[in-house]
Amino acid sequence: MSESTSATARHRRARQCGVGCWTVRHLLDTGVWLRAVNEPQTIPKSALRLLQAPREMFGLAAISLWEVGKKVQSGKLYLPKDLPGWFAEAVAANIELLGITPDVVANAMRLPAFPNRDPADELIVATARVHKLTLLTTDTKLKDYPHAHIHYIKPILRTNT
Repeated sequence: MSESTSATARHRRARQCGVGCWTVRHLLDTGVWLRAVNEPQTIPKSALRLLQAPREMFGLAAISLWEVGKKVQSGKLYLPKDLPGWFAEAVAANIELLGITPDVVANAMRLPAFPNRDPADELIVATARVHKLTLLTTDTKLKDYPHAHIHYIKPILRTNT
């Protein structure tokens, strides 16, 4: 079984409901996901406990994969592995990829007074709204957006020692 197939199988198992059912309550924005995987020391301990909870499931908007790919392609982000290898590890068993559906796009087109012009952010917020999830974000432009459930995580600044 390939790595991507095994990851898909893990996602299916995690979504099965029964005793001890795991449900998705939070959507990770791209910045939180990147920090959780590459720089967990920049996430406050209270948020890190949630992100590392063994029975917690998280949603991840599929557009976040594209955002990471574009950052790598443009040289704004370096990953310790090639993109497919990094994705295989970063899309963990407790992450459910949520696609760009007609409902998500329609919701994104109707976001009232959206605070920035980033189409990826619009799709991420719309994904959270459609799936009724709380968005976990480090994006200051989104932290006070009143038309979605948003939990702002203030990153810990790295110091050069």
